[in-house]
Amino acid sequence: MNFDWESDEERLKKFMKIPAKKKLEWLHQMLEFTVKTSSKRQRSIRWKLRGLR
Repeated sequence: MNFDWESDEERLKKFMKIPAKKKLEWLHQMLEFTVKTSSKRQRSIRWKLRGLR
């Protein structure tokens, strides 16, 4: 969410202060959520795309 009183630079600085471990935990939670909520077809497509990288 972008607030009028907060510049992009200030926003970036704020997010850079978050520890890397915390960011990785959030990413892991997001991955778990997407795996739980997606269908078998969606999961197979994601795994195929992941393998192409």
